[in-house]
Amino acid sequence: MVVDITFPIRLTGTVEHGRKIGSSIINVPTANIVPNEKIDGIQLGVYYSLICIDGARYKGISNIGTKPTVNDSGRVNVETFIFDFTGDIYGKDIEVDLLEFRRPEKRFDSIDELSATIHSDLEAGRIYEA
Repeated sequence: MVVDITFPIRLTGTVEHGRKIGSSIINVPTANIVPNEKIDGIQLGVYYSLICIDGARYKGISNIGTKPTVNDSGRVNVETFIFDFTGDIYGKDIEVDLLEFRRPEKRFDSIDELSATIHSDLEAGRIYEA
């Protein structure tokens, strides 16, 4: 059930290793967290976001969901591409502020279709102004 929500929504968690599909296959590295907060009522999908790492803030684009195209575990996580960031943040606690919903999560027919959509999301995220 999706309920009305007020933005921003802050999610926190420790960055974990994923399957490296974003960085190796799609060329879009992401920070993956299992949020500390309950996310019941938050629609699965892509959001414009702001990320706080060690006190510094970065724009990002975040997906909340199960990654149905590449994953069958059903586990909901948050994965975020962080604009203009380089560095190793595995094991670090980060904050992800969801600012606005972009699109619902969906299963794509191919990795190429997924990649094209992610790159479109990134283009929109880069020019998004909060």
